[in-house]
Amino acid sequence: MFGINKKIPIADEKVIRQAFDRHTGDLGRRLQDKSFSNQDTGVFPSVDEAVKILGSRRCRIYLGIDPTGLDIHFGHTIPLLFLKQILKPELGGHRPVLVIGDFTARIGDPTGKESARKPLTEKEVKDNMKNYLEQVYKILPRGSFDVKYNSSWLSKMTFEDVVKLASHVTVQQMITRDMFQERIKNERPIGLHEFLYPLMQGYDSVFMEIDGEVGGNDQTFNMLVGRDLEKKLLNKDKLVFTTQLLVDTTTGKKMSKSEGGLISVSDTPGDMVGKIMSVPDGFIRGMFKLCTERDMDWIDEHDDDMKTKPYEYKKELAKELVKMYHGERWATKAMDEWEKVFSKGEMPSEMETVSGAGQVMTNVIAGIVQGSNTEAKKLLDQGAVRVNDIVVKDWGNELKEGDILQVGPKTFRKVK
Repeated sequence: MFGINKKIPIADEKVIRQAFDRHTGDLGRRLQDKSFSNQDTGVFPSVDEAVKILGSRRCRIYLGIDPTGLDIHFGHTIPLLFLKQILKPELGGHRPVLVIGDFTARIGDPTGKESARKPLTEKEVKDNMKNYLEQVYKILPRGSFDVKYNSSWLSKMTFEDVVKLASHVTVQQMITRDMFQERIKNERPIGLHEFLYPLMQGYDSVFMEIDGEVGGNDQTFNMLVGRDLEKKLLNKDKLVFTTQLLVDTTTGKKMSKSEGGLISVSDTPGDMVGKIMSVPDGFIRGMFKLCTERDMDWIDEHDDDMKTKPYEYKKELAKELVKMYHGERWATKAMDEWEKVFSKGEMPSEMETVSGAGQVMTNVIAGIVQGSNTEAKKLLDQGAVRVNDIVVKDWGNELKEGDILQVGPKTFRKVK
């Protein structure tokens, strides 16, 4: 691991600023030391300070990810791509640290939630994080970063330790958080454990004596708690880099699971293409900028065309992203298949199988869409189900081996 004070050749200041501009957007304001209410995107304490520090010594910059689901999605990849940038020699060759929040995931981050998260069990967390590193390796090269699990220090804290740590943060500071204000306004409860979550995330920085932290701008509050704690307990100024979120420029809505828009790096090439082609047009530029490594000059040059020819640029975006995570051959193959099925209306060359021969169709459809029989019947009533290219609405229809079952415009299964 790099020493905190190890000198390095002067990094290219222009390149550092370009990396900040690409991933953090609005460069932010100087931090008011006793306030955690600044939710702006940016670099703290300032861009100039960060450029000076990153250009003078090697730093350890960490990203924390709570394994609350099975996959690394495109929202996670934005800070990961920022870390990939700072690995480069011209940015100083800094050392990323990935913290898997196997302890904090069991508590639940209240960020953006109108009610408390359902706590996860230790087994659920372990199951979720089984394939996390393999997915991260698609972005950060093996051996280029350190991996830590915050249960290794948080689970060893005594109640006395927690009380001492809590004495450094006030209720007034916690209550300034916008989503807590929203809950108070709507008379919804706030669990005391939800106040402790930013404290735990903040202690990650203290324990590791970290130089900097990167995360989505919805994590600004939590990251600034860590900055404040590190200053108070270690007399160290932690850098904070808040990356942009994927936002539809037309509606202002961010890409999220609740909006049906999450795309994972582990998605198959075909699924990835299908999901990207389905995103609203307002995401196109943001996804090129934040989720790919396409040159910014190219993105700026084609900005107007992305608005007037969204279909063509979605295809370009889909091919670029599938190439990043599966390689050029699969990108070409997946795009050709998408054109065949969705532009020309032909059957896919290959499709997954589903056990369903001799079964009532509603049961099989419910399994495919991971829903209830009621939802399956609704799809049948809407004419959204085809068997061997014929619309079927009979709830009790039995499937036969070899039938081609199509649910909606994109999902095909061969019955076995």
